[in-house]
Amino acid sequence: MTVLAKTLSLIVSLLIAVPAGGLEEKSPAPIRVVSRDVFIKKGTRPVCTGFITYIHKTKPMLMHCYGFQDYSDGYDDYGYQISRDNGKTWSARVVGWKSEVVPEGRVRYGEHAAFFDRDSSRLIVLTNKTLYPEDRFDNKQVTEVVIDTYDPASDRWSERRPLDLSPGRSIAVSFSFPLKIAGGRLLFPAMRPTIDANNRHVHYPGCWAPLDEALQIIGDFRPDGSISWQLGEPIRISPETSSRGLDENAIAELRDGRVAAVCRGDNSMFPEKPGYKWLSFSSDRGKTWTSPVPFPCTEGLPIESGANGSAFFRSIKDGRLYWIGNLCVRGRRPKGNFPRTPLVVARVEEEPFGIIRDSISVVDEQGPGEPDNVQMSNFRFYQDRETFDLVIFYTRYSERSAENWMDADYHRLRVRLN
Repeated sequence: MTVLAKTLSLIVSLLIAVPAGGLEEKSPAPIRVVSRDVFIKKGTRPVCTGFITYIHKTKPMLMHCYGFQDYSDGYDDYGYQISRDNGKTWSARVVGWKSEVVPEGRVRYGEHAAFFDRDSSRLIVLTNKTLYPEDRFDNKQVTEVVIDTYDPASDRWSERRPLDLSPGRSIAVSFSFPLKIAGGRLLFPAMRPTIDANNRHVHYPGCWAPLDEALQIIGDFRPDGSISWQLGEPIRISPETSSRGLDENAIAELRDGRVAAVCRGDNSMFPEKPGYKWLSFSSDRGKTWTSPVPFPCTEGLPIESGANGSAFFRSIKDGRLYWIGNLCVRGRRPKGNFPRTPLVVARVEEEPFGIIRDSISVVDEQGPGEPDNVQMSNFRFYQDRETFDLVIFYTRYSERSAENWMDADYHRLRVRLN
């Protein structure tokens, strides 16, 4: 048995003995929900998140993009609306990403990664473009990343084009919150399947999905304002540790100049083992990464988590670092993608790096009578420039029924940080 295997075995025994990482009853953290409402009632199809961001350096102009869900992993009809009064009222919605019928099936767009660059006053949006054979999701299909840019001053979009990532292969963005770090470099979190020496996808035995690896799409501005794109090196993990590899990495630039990435892991093929988010660091601006370790807490063992995405943000009020995601803090252990409740917001200590345990605050969770697989994941958010509140948008899939999981509304949650 390897040292890692022995360590994981010890952690599992501790997890079974005590709901490790669970929250102790302490004084309330200075993070609290101040309002919640249904932003869009479910119609014939539920809303799926796109992005929401300010699109002006100082004015209260927001762009909100969302689409509709046809089936699991099948999204369409993404459109955007603009608010010029900090989200009080919104323009009519304009559809910008619509699927296309082709002889082989349907080409769909999804998983928008959007970043408003204050220096150039441009919105940069990377999106997946994927063929669905006979309009069915197929994880063996090659995904292409396309780029759109938007100029708020002229209200004009660029012509959509493929992003040149040669010699990239089947790169995808998913639950991606991009950053611009010191020196002006753009980092768009991405992922791709791991391949073996014969150029075939690597799988954990019996697993339907390939082993993925996390990496960054790196953008560097040229003197003329155009962007040169390249791929960083991947963060990898063995399939015996995380059966579907590493996906949906959340990134943060730290005060010491490093970049931290927290990746989605997976224990679906061995639920007796712990399921974690996995932490890695880059000291060369997103190019190469350290070997991943379980995302730690400042006190005690790491807290388990299902296979779901997360995000970092730095407070625009005081510069503190925060993390949003799903943690197993109610005694239920992870199994693959679940649980996706509760949704928590927590402060992060930068050195030594970890979640500040007594700051973990539940902002939404499974309510009485709701199914165990109710979801508070796949969220999007922004920080309100006027109130400094965190504003989160998400669809609570399965909130009414586990069987009819798409019968769900699109919610808005406003959280005060201090």
